[in-house]
Amino acid sequence: MTKQSHNQRHWQAHVKALCQSGLNRAEYCRQHKLSYHALTYWHRKLSKLSSRATTLVPVPLRHNIRQGPRQAGQATLKVILPGKMSVEVSDNFSQAALTRLLSTLENR
Repeated sequence: MTKQSHNQRHWQAHVKALCQSGLNRAEYCRQHKLSYHALTYWHRKLSKLSSRATTLVPVPLRHNIRQGPRQAGQATLKVILPGKMSVEVSDNFSQAALTRLLSTLENR
């Protein structure tokens, strides 16, 4: 195993743990005695590598009749992300706004 692959695996583990922890980067780094700048570098680098393999898949939405009619503004789609985050989208959502939001969350 090369030093580079060992280093990448080390940071992959920390990036994954950060996402699952619910902590912000600064607090995670304090608790684990890591360089904030190094973690930020690896988070961005690994996000770019993984985003190349990410594909979006259309998901058909069906209204559950047993729940009754939806009220205006009620979420019709809920996306749960690692790190205790979720995004709820209603019928009249802006695709551009959702795209910007997902991009922002992906790069945090």
